Amino acid sequence: MYHMPYTKIRNKRSIRNTFLFWLCFIYIFIIGLFDNGQMRDIMYYVVIAAIYFSAVLVIADKNYRFFYIAITLVLLDVVTKLFDLENFSVVTSLASLLFFLFVIYKLVVRIASSKIVGALEFIEAINIYLLFGIIGSVLFRVVYANDPNSFNYPGETLRETADFLYFSFVTISTLGYGDITPNDSFAKSLSIFLSVTGQLYLAMIIAMLVGKYLSLPKDDKMV
Repeated sequence: MYHMPYTKIRNKRSIRNTFLFWLCFIYIFIIGLFDNGQMRDIMYYVVIAAIYFSAVLVIADKNYRFFYIAITLVLLDVVTKLFDLENFSVVTSLASLLFFLFVIYKLVVRIASSKIVGALEFIEAINIYLLFGIIGSVLFRVVYANDPNSFNYPGETLRETADFLYFSFVTISTLGYGDITPNDSFAKSLSIFLSVTGQLYLAMIIAMLVGKYLSLPKDDKMV
């Protein structure tokens, strides 16, 4: 069994990770259900801003200097949207990409170094997968912004956040419905990388969590 301060830390992390999970859930699964338009775009911007700050809370137990990064990312998003800076949007996307990669790295290290496995570790593993899907959507958006002919897709444009999220998770899960497909070599390579990485992550994280869980004493399980 573990001391009370350690339990309090885990409880705090569980609450913060659960909040991040629901924000990601709304961003990925809910907002896209609304009619296309300015209101839906605003909802995406508001929720992704909340995800930035929630992710900071998840990785920073006491040191909140990462809040400056979240604030910077929000300001970059606002400036890009407010002044319709298409070229600057690539810089904004890459900045958010690096931030999410850092968050994923911190969560992976935390799971790997944890001596016990409980609900916290499972929700952290889920958050990593959801953030990885968001990263994929950011990457595909950058590729599309650089060359709109990088993808074959139905309709006239492929600019909606929902479209990139959809293609990202379809690629990561290796479903491959075929309605959106990569057209040039870089987009194809990126799609292969994301699909392989997604499958490797699932295999390794499941093996790690199950292995840790089975090796625990009975009293320490599901803390």
